[in-house]
Amino acid sequence: MREVKKALRKQLIGKRREMDIAYKAHCDKDIFCKLVPLLEKADAVLTYVSTDIEVDTIAVIEYCLEKGIPVATPVSGDSELTFYEITSFDDLKEGRFGIMEPIKGEAPFVGGSSSLCVVPALCADGSGLRLGYGRGYYDRYLSRFEGRSVIVCYSDFRMEVPSEPHDRRADMTIFDSI
Repeated sequence: MREVKKALRKQLIGKRREMDIAYKAHCDKDIFCKLVPLLEKADAVLTYVSTDIEVDTIAVIEYCLEKGIPVATPVSGDSELTFYEITSFDDLKEGRFGIMEPIKGEAPFVGGSSSLCVVPALCADGSGLRLGYGRGYYDRYLSRFEGRSVIVCYSDFRMEVPSEPHDRRADMTIFDSI
């Protein structure tokens, strides 16, 4: 199964790099609009900081900061994600894997039962299963997260996801409608 997932990741990353920029922007906007009602219900949002091939979360972070919703982004450790609250994009720096990460605060941010965790995916199936980048960070994090989790993914990447017993399901999935 490991080799199947590895090959699929390589294929999906290549396909993501080939996405038309204007088409991606339309998809990102559609996903963001669907995500807003969930953001408004959350007392805090934990989200990744998107790279150029991922569903955009910059708009999510901006929205939360403007609305006064606490927002936290992750630092990737050796095997765990640790989230830290940010108050602006100035609180971010390039970290491991070239991903923007928060400058570590005094204490990790722990979301409660009314928090929302926005989860990245290379592909997803709609039932809460996703294929990530293969390090298991979000599977481990979601196994102890008390709030709600939502996968954001492009509809062109909606497919059956090969899964293993350790893979965690998110509570919901949002795809674009474009």
